[in-house]
Amino acid sequence: MSNSQTTVVWAGLVIKNGFIEKFKEAVEPVVKASREEVGCLKYDFLQDVYNPNTFYFFEEYKDETAFQEHRTMPYMLDFRPKREACVEKYLGVRVMSETYSR
Repeated sequence: MSNSQTTVVWAGLVIKNGFIEKFKEAVEPVVKASREEVGCLKYDFLQDVYNPNTFYFFEEYKDETAFQEHRTMPYMLDFRPKREACVEKYLGVRVMSETYSR
């Protein structure tokens, strides 16, 4: 993957029953801080309308370097154990690069 290409990330997970509010509280500071990152172009946190225990992250970074920097931010390191306590099942992570530039 070329470092000059936009990097897009999709991640999904299912939260344990009774842990939705706890998970949302843990995610809030991550979403706010991630959106402030210089290399972050988009950071969306979505809840499935039909399966409310299912959540998705849609993220876009200016390049692979920006994405890797995001992964090492202090708030990401703090968030991971909180996430682990709430997750029932991981639906996977996909990292993609833009094929055609705008």
